[in-house]
Amino acid sequence: FLRQCCDKYVHHRTVPDREIRSAVSYVYGSARGSGLGAYAWPDQDTQLVARTITETSPLFDPDVDTQLQPTNVLPKLFRPGELVCTGPDSESAIIRPLEECLTDAHLQQFIVVNPMRGRQSVNQEGNPSVRCQNNVRLRRHLVVEFDDLTVTKAQQARLVSRLARFVPLILVVDSGGKSLHAWFHVEQLHIRDQARFFAVACLLGADKSRWDSSGWLRMPGGLRVVKGIPATRQRILYESTR
Repeated sequence: FLRQCCDKYVHHRTVPDREIRSAVSYVYGSARGSGLGAYAWPDQDTQLVARTITETSPLFDPDVDTQLQPTNVLPKLFRPGELVCTGPDSESAIIRPLEECLTDAHLQQFIVVNPMRGRQSVNQEGNPSVRCQNNVRLRRHLVVEFDDLTVTKAQQARLVSRLARFVPLILVVDSGGKSLHAWFHVEQLHIRDQARFFAVACLLGADKSRWDSSGWLRMPGGLRVVKGIPATRQRILYESTR
């Protein structure tokens, strides 16, 4: 069924069977309880969303590009020598030290928002894998993305700004599509508090799949490439001065 859905509705890229199996495994968890099923994420509270949008002043303007480049922000997100996973497309994942990533980050579409353990590890299916949860060294960042297409980017900016009252907001990236990607620094929080914060984000309509510590996110300042559409720069809209 999922194979048929992907073939019918996903037009900008090919979704391999492996990705579908991995997504199902992640959502329903494993024997170690590492999947989404380990948490009962709340559904969106539309009344809370409406009230938050009305009552919150945005910290940034989603129409204003900071003109920052990946070389300006990646050294603030990762430490010298840390391994970073990037990809020019969803099928190509390469892990390199931060310093090597900076040479071509502006050409990459995707990034894993957390530092990696090594060149590869063993995934939940017991197979060698470059990009998997077992190969993530720690959760430093949680990215909030709102998947309600009726919420405009200006409204998303207000929701992100409300969440910034609880956890430090360090970066906001325009995906080049219909959503903003808000990076929050959570390394200092216990896993329970990380989950509580993400639950609040889910109440505001955040995409629940973003809890995946090894998931692809849009490279800040990178290049979004969609078949049949001119390439789009993934603009950096906000960067913390902390």
